Amino acid sequence: MGAWLIRRLLRCALTIFAVSLITFAIFFMMPGTGDPAVRMAGKNPTDEQITQIRKQYGMDKSKPVFYATLMKQIVTGAIESKSTGTKVVPAALRGIPVTFSLALVASFIWLAFGITFGIQGALHPGSLRDRMLMIVALIGISVPMAWLSLYSLATFTSIIPIFPPGDYQTVSYGGIFGWMGHLILPGATLAVVFSGVYARMTRSNVRQALREEYVKTAVAKGLPGRQVFTRHVLRTGLIPIIVLFGLDFGALMGGAIFTESIFGIPGLGSFLMDGIKTFDFTVLIVGSLVAATFVVLANMVVDVVQAIVDPRIRLA
Repeated sequence: MGAWLIRRLLRCALTIFAVSLITFAIFFMMPGTGDPAVRMAGKNPTDEQITQIRKQYGMDKSKPVFYATLMKQIVTGAIESKSTGTKVVPAALRGIPVTFSLALVASFIWLAFGITFGIQGALHPGSLRDRMLMIVALIGISVPMAWLSLYSLATFTSIIPIFPPGDYQTVSYGGIFGWMGHLILPGATLAVVFSGVYARMTRSNVRQALREEYVKTAVAKGLPGRQVFTRHVLRTGLIPIIVLFGLDFGALMGGAIFTESIFGIPGLGSFLMDGIKTFDFTVLIVGSLVAATFVVLANMVVDVVQAIVDPRIRLA
């Protein structure tokens, strides 16, 4: 297990390095990107500001020097926003706990409903219950996230004021109930789409597991049905769900842009949206790298959890 884990950590580090190279190439080396110094200097820069940016990031030297200098500025947290004049990395890091809170609430909701609906559908295939649950899941998958966020905000904070309006509150400021009160609605909105996906996938995987020979053998040996289902069917059927959950959670940690912006949640999604609105190159670069890093780390965690659930994966 130790050697396998070290290999996965090295692969994770190499992937993050490759992501940084690709991000650098997209922003600074693709045709039509223009002068990177002009882009990073902000709106209406003077010649002196452009010259200073070139020297600060090594743009007047080779591309490898420019890349190394830029990455050093990001890793040390020295890179600044040209629209606000503040440090970009600390601003991005402040959004991580907020986005993590939103992703945690949303994932709890979609796992609870998605897996429950999927199991119910798999245990009663073709029944009215199965058909109704899968119709609900399909509707959830089909709803546009931006429209659903706007509709939910208008309905449940104004027309039917169940949830409090206003911006996000931390636990230290609004208490646990104030914090949860401002996260349940956006979390449930995010969970609608994901619940539908997880319901359909869980149903398919559990039905497939129920048809496996080892499950039939366990039943033939007289093992209790509940034991067969929990130890054999669920353990096999939920492995793909673990993979999907890790990827989805990592993507959410990269920033739920529309949901955070609409609900006024100051997470990574709002951070990236602010960079897009002001066309702040430094914010976009840092935000893209942070988002990609979370996806890579989520893959790493998924590999570890899979190896624990199914030891055969360590041999791959």
